[in-house]
Amino acid sequence: MKKTIILMAALMSTSLAAPYVFPANQTVSKTGDVKMGGTLRLVQLKDFDTYNPFTSEGRPSLPELQDAGGLITVDPNSGDYEPYMADKMTISKDGKTFTFTLRPELKWSDGQAITADDYLSTFAIYADEKVGASLYSYLYEGDKKVTWKKLGNLSLSITFPAKTVQNLETISYLTPQPDHVFGAAYRAKGADGVKALWDLKMDPKDLVVSGPWKVDKYVLGERVTLSKNKYFGDWNKDSAGRALPYISNLQYNIVPDINASLAQFLAGNTDLFQPTNRDQLSQIADAKKAGKLNVEIAANIGPVASVDMLYFNWNKSSDPVKQGWFRDKRFRQAMSMLVNKDAMIDQVLGGFGFAAWTSVYPLYSDWIAPNVDKYKFNPAGATKLLTAMGFKKGSDGILQDSKGHKLSFTLITNSENNRRQQLARLFADEAKKVGVDVKTNFIPFNQLLDTIGPEDDKAKLDRKFDSAISGIGGGGFINPVGVASMLQCGGDLNNYNSSKKCIAPWESQMYNLYLQSRKEFDITKRKAIANKIQALQAENLGNLYLVSQSSHYAWDSRVKGEYPKKIATPLWASSYFGLRNVLLSWIDEK
Repeated sequence: MKKTIILMAALMSTSLAAPYVFPANQTVSKTGDVKMGGTLRLVQLKDFDTYNPFTSEGRPSLPELQDAGGLITVDPNSGDYEPYMADKMTISKDGKTFTFTLRPELKWSDGQAITADDYLSTFAIYADEKVGASLYSYLYEGDKKVTWKKLGNLSLSITFPAKTVQNLETISYLTPQPDHVFGAAYRAKGADGVKALWDLKMDPKDLVVSGPWKVDKYVLGERVTLSKNKYFGDWNKDSAGRALPYISNLQYNIVPDINASLAQFLAGNTDLFQPTNRDQLSQIADAKKAGKLNVEIAANIGPVASVDMLYFNWNKSSDPVKQGWFRDKRFRQAMSMLVNKDAMIDQVLGGFGFAAWTSVYPLYSDWIAPNVDKYKFNPAGATKLLTAMGFKKGSDGILQDSKGHKLSFTLITNSENNRRQQLARLFADEAKKVGVDVKTNFIPFNQLLDTIGPEDDKAKLDRKFDSAISGIGGGGFINPVGVASMLQCGGDLNNYNSSKKCIAPWESQMYNLYLQSRKEFDITKRKAIANKIQALQAENLGNLYLVSQSSHYAWDSRVKGEYPKKIATPLWASSYFGLRNVLLSWIDEK
């Protein structure tokens, strides 16, 4: 990581001979043992949401599975960024302008060359607020916009408003989309033209992608099959010079929930599974011991790079009573004291989990600020706060405010995720003991996304839910306090306040501190700023962070090529493919 920061401080020029060669130290397999071909069998909880990379919100997403990656990539062994789709990168002396030369072998799956025009139109679409793309906030530093320039058919520059520790990280997220598809639609019809493209009703043969696989067939509710993009291997090679990926096909069976996903793995019908609790892990281990499964298991290797969280809707103008409760920090503090994280870890995660308190995942333990558990489980303390707000128990045992409104609200989460449903029920049970009526409702994930995050600003002022549990994963290791879209008012990932206007002073204080942290290259000082952000989060509780799971991974022994032990950690694990770079994975059909 130190090298990454130094890289930002001065002029740098790096050139790699085309094509990009994946280092042998990212796999335990020897190149001579590798077999080409085969199908990696996977599952997907419910259907994917869209083929459109600018409107997709679910994870995993088909656009991400079909994207090649970014101009640069990070080496998991060193933590350094290096050119990837770019063949050459230079950084200006002021650390704000990054210039790239693209690899000449780059092609879309339809055979057209990937050029600077593809990047420029992609950036323009991401930066258009009307599109509502998830990467919108990455192209702004506060209210100042990132700019870009075409320097030639295969060269471009990106200029940030400020030199920050996260500029390289941001660039790594910016994957190109075909200008002759999305750029053309944007120039003709603007944001509406982009959003109208590539829903799941289109014929997948018309998809144009950059990545290793392309959707070949999709039967809704049943199966998705992806086949190899023949052009990807022209510029992606292993250390022996062979074209990647090794695996020819990906096959996703659509299942209704995590229990069905586990059943598929136990039946030997799928190759990868990530257990989320002791019971799931035990079932797999018992099946292996009994000789029913030939699998590999990596258990309890540390916290995952994700967290589940509970939040309340501050933008509920149709119900000013609830909106008033939800915006009162005493209410949120009381709700935090009704979250029994020990019980969640014990009963839901089978003892394999970690309490979370702020936007810093437990994985980054050396970044977690002191005293962030200020409002830990304390039902008596919750009752005291609610009494101070004017709540008293009615004849039915449910608390009422001074005007007789019952303290009752609905908590939603996604129906495919059994873990979050259990977390919701535990919270509701504890709340009931002190007179808070929490109704639970479990809905499909795509419906959940639509409910908590309407697209137009007017609708965001009256989002149609009370409270929800969802999760967030990923994020960078350079400044793990969070991302802009989580911490700014109206940000795409801001769960509690979707209005562009900050409602409480601490919201703008937190975001301004975040912008300050991005410009701080001294890691000790950056951690000190992160501590201030976490202190605001722990006191005001926009999100009530719940738990992070411990990492467990299981895979059928026919799947080879996992990471070596040094990097087989949750930090580098893929949410899609576990402890492996899937490009270097292969199928042994013996």
